[in-house]
Amino acid sequence: MKYFDAVNFINNRPVSKGDHTLEKIEKLLDFFDNPQDKIRIIHIAGTNGKGSTTRFLASVFSRNYKTGSFTSPYIARINENISIDGKEISDEQLSNLVQRLEQPIKTLDKEGYYLSYFEIITAIMYIYFYEQSVDVAIVETGLGGLLDCTNIIKKPIASVITTISMDHTNILGNDIRQIAYQKAGIIKENVPVFIYPQKDEVMNVFLKKTLETNSKLYSFTKNEVNIKKADENANVFDFRNYKDVNLQLLGIHQIYNACLALMVIDYFKDELCLDENDIKQSLSKADNPGRITYICKSPRVLVDGSHNEESIDALIETLKYFSYDRLIVGFSVLKDKDYNYIIKQLSKIADYLIVTNINNPRAFDFDSLSKIVEAKREDVVSIEDSIKAYEYSKEMSRKGDLILWCGSLYLISELINYENSFNN
Repeated sequence: MKYFDAVNFINNRPVSKGDHTLEKIEKLLDFFDNPQDKIRIIHIAGTNGKGSTTRFLASVFSRNYKTGSFTSPYIARINENISIDGKEISDEQLSNLVQRLEQPIKTLDKEGYYLSYFEIITAIMYIYFYEQSVDVAIVETGLGGLLDCTNIIKKPIASVITTISMDHTNILGNDIRQIAYQKAGIIKENVPVFIYPQKDEVMNVFLKKTLETNSKLYSFTKNEVNIKKADENANVFDFRNYKDVNLQLLGIHQIYNACLALMVIDYFKDELCLDENDIKQSLSKADNPGRITYICKSPRVLVDGSHNEESIDALIETLKYFSYDRLIVGFSVLKDKDYNYIIKQLSKIADYLIVTNINNPRAFDFDSLSKIVEAKREDVVSIEDSIKAYEYSKEMSRKGDLILWCGSLYLISELINYENSFNN
């Protein structure tokens, strides 16, 4: 099978059919003797911060371990979802695995078990990591936890939960405790659990689950973190025994994501045979494209995939540490997100506001979105073509301005790919 055909086969699968259960992926991986149960996995769930925490852990573990990483969504190519020691799965390896999966998938289709895009890419990941004999795999959930198809694993070596907030409420529930319950589904019997600081009502859900599963819970308070520097160039902080930790990932929220990762790293520190300097050096190299990232220096263009209340708040807090004369904000948002909150907050901070379209089935009708934004701010500029909107934001900028694009990782991916192709 050619790479183009393999990618089309995956992309043309339905988003989801029927109830959210683990039954379909269980049946598919049964054809391959359940590779997910033969590898050591650190499983990560949460609303925001999963990707960054995964990258922090993978950067450290890969110093001494052959380390697989599974993240989503991708920026440019589907191969980005699956990597070992920072190297993406090759076109040939991906094509080969899709070819081997094709017949079992068609068999299950005939039986009424329609596997989605994400279920297939998850199956590819588990098979690939097993056959490549990784020492450990850092696996990020796609949506929720309890019924997320990555959760087919019986016993990870650690469960990690990042921040919890309201998102995907149509699937996970309209109450923060319901969402926490879904995320808590990755907590397994006698497996250590590492949790980002949470609201009491959320933490109580996790505490109950750890008691039910006899799992030891590790967390921290933000008072334990001494932030020494947080600006548009770097983050520097102390956390417990780790002093002067330097991150290239920007935003105070990334400091706390790194602290969560450090708790996990500390737990496995003796096994990893790494000293503090090794760990700090690895953390400093971790990146996460599309999360508070510069994609152009002249003019200055910052992009961020923030798309819900918590991530928009974190972005706005981070901008307080940036210097600029005018802030030009471009954005779009998917229809199933809290678009009213996003529009309201961005309208407050923007000197100039530009709204555009997203090439995605879940996107707003552009005229409808424009009218909603214009009702909140009269001077908004509406340009349907995202690339034309992006170029307009650059053309109108002056020296000292900062251009920010945000609201959806799908939009940010388009702009990053455009800027990369333009530069190349």
